[in-house]
Amino acid sequence: MASITEIGIAADEIEARRQRVQHARRFETPDRVPVIPAIAHRFLVPKVGVRFRDYYADPETMLRTQILAQQWLMENIRTDAYSITGAWVGAWTDFQNTFEAGSLGCTIHFPDDDIPWVGRGWIRNDADLRMLEKMDFLNSGINARQLSYRKTMIDVAEKYPVRFRGGPVFYPGSAPHLTHTSDGPFGIAGDLMGQVEAFEAVCDRPDFMRELLRIIVDKLIEYLDMCWEVEQLPTPKDFAWTDDLAMSLSAEQYRSVVLQEELRLRNHFDGYLSMHMCGKTDHLLSIFADELRINEYQGFGYQVDLDHIADVMGGRVVLVGNVDPMLIYSGTPDAVRQATRRVIEILGPKRGLIVQDGSNISPGTPIENINAMMEAAELYGRYEH
Repeated sequence: MASITEIGIAADEIEARRQRVQHARRFETPDRVPVIPAIAHRFLVPKVGVRFRDYYADPETMLRTQILAQQWLMENIRTDAYSITGAWVGAWTDFQNTFEAGSLGCTIHFPDDDIPWVGRGWIRNDADLRMLEKMDFLNSGINARQLSYRKTMIDVAEKYPVRFRGGPVFYPGSAPHLTHTSDGPFGIAGDLMGQVEAFEAVCDRPDFMRELLRIIVDKLIEYLDMCWEVEQLPTPKDFAWTDDLAMSLSAEQYRSVVLQEELRLRNHFDGYLSMHMCGKTDHLLSIFADELRINEYQGFGYQVDLDHIADVMGGRVVLVGNVDPMLIYSGTPDAVRQATRRVIEILGPKRGLIVQDGSNISPGTPIENINAMMEAAELYGRYEH
């Protein structure tokens, strides 16, 4: 019989975390503000002694590493995360921010000691757009690997049972997820053209950029529909996506060139809609709230003015953020506690707050600094019912 990976967190505690987070997402009153540090595989994979190249090269290694990495996270980090591999209940085909560009003609590089990255873009002219439109996004490049990796994870799932303390045994590999999120239409355009070239196109060739974004969103919708069918995902359809590169556009540029295709992607879904964007996005917040009508702004940048986001989104959009990750990396636990306290005091009264960094915990960050966010929530984030 396969050895069970025992995660030293009680099953009852996992359920309490789930309820706390769900209360926050419904603008109800949990016992305290939830805290979920954004700790991804760039931080976690080295914790279990696996090289990144090996992690990405073999689906069974990926599955085993994900389980052990999440065991380490839940046993060492004070968090309200309540499922294996972050937002995913189970395993997933983890190719980070490369699966879209890597299935649309870009070379993906896999270093020995870091997550994969996208090579040079190739879209330059109308002929390239027509070539892009003909590509099989579902069954080529990284997406072909995702489908293959998913099958292997299912095949070996029984070798990797997991159990929270006092809970039932489950098998994270039995129903692994494809990467059914998106790096966002404009972010993908930046990969396919090159980021400088994408910004130049917004200014000098806006119609060309609109056509590129149309093709990208057509591909994304086709792919996401396949994910829902293959994985038998529930409806209404919840969706989480990002578009970090668009942060550098003005509100006028975003609305004129990007918003129409963002809306088309967003309107394909009828469930809980979560968007992420790093950086200072104050100028775009009203668009996200009023026009994209997002339910959650996840991991919003530490540069965002808290009073402004409270005015624009507070009580309307679930806010997940925004303690400075570089303060968490290089500051003191007390400095992190005070920064977290400020987030709680400004955003907590409107409910719908989940404390997180803004955004992504850097490798090498001291554990005591990460855990200081939870300490602040326990000191300053308790609600009176």
